[in-house]
Amino acid sequence: MKKSSLTLLVSVLALAGATAATAQTAPTAPTPPTFGAPVPGQCVLDEQAALTTSNMGKAAIDRLGQLKSNVDAELQPEATALETEYKSLQVEQKAAQTPAAKTAFDQKAAAWSDRRDALQQKMQQRQQEMQVTQQQVFSAIGQKMIPAVNAIVTQKQCATVIASDSLLHYDAPAATGGEPVSIVYANPAMNITTDVVAKMNASGETLPPFERANLSRGPAAPAARAAAKPASK
Repeated sequence: MKKSSLTLLVSVLALAGATAATAQTAPTAPTPPTFGAPVPGQCVLDEQAALTTSNMGKAAIDRLGQLKSNVDAELQPEATALETEYKSLQVEQKAAQTPAAKTAFDQKAAAWSDRRDALQQKMQQRQQEMQVTQQQVFSAIGQKMIPAVNAIVTQKQCATVIASDSLLHYDAPAATGGEPVSIVYANPAMNITTDVVAKMNASGETLPPFERANLSRGPAAPAARAAAKPASK
């Protein structure tokens, strides 16, 4: 067993992919443009915003956060134990001077390497399970959003509905003490996102309970793939 084989490769699963922010001077928020008159019959929808800001979307985000915490709680003890054993192996490696001691060390190091690889595989599976769960849940919410979109399109007499992410848009970091700036280059009066969210919430539909998908026995769909049920009155 080469010394390089003891390189510790484990870490706590971080699904959010958070990174350290680089310190920089906050820019001045740009002045929003003055738009021309709304184009009759043309509407704009931010589908992602509608999905995540609806009551069902917020409930899904909260539940996904709980499931991620459960995954972290499962993996953290194993990662910590491996790290502790790694440090012990470093000490033992330095003390192993005789052939017998070196053989014993190599055996322990190989066993440690196997456990490390097993944990890495488990981490990758949990990450994939969380991704599958999120995709399934928001796909189900997207299906429940269609009637709300249809109702608002009929109400607003939209001839076409344009996805906001296909339009020219500008995203800027928050100015000091302010909020991030996001400008979609279309007259805000054409945006039906808020109306769609209000219609979804008014329907009284709730998100069915769901668990993390289990890929060890195949991509079992969480309960949220079932049709959402009206809230009990």
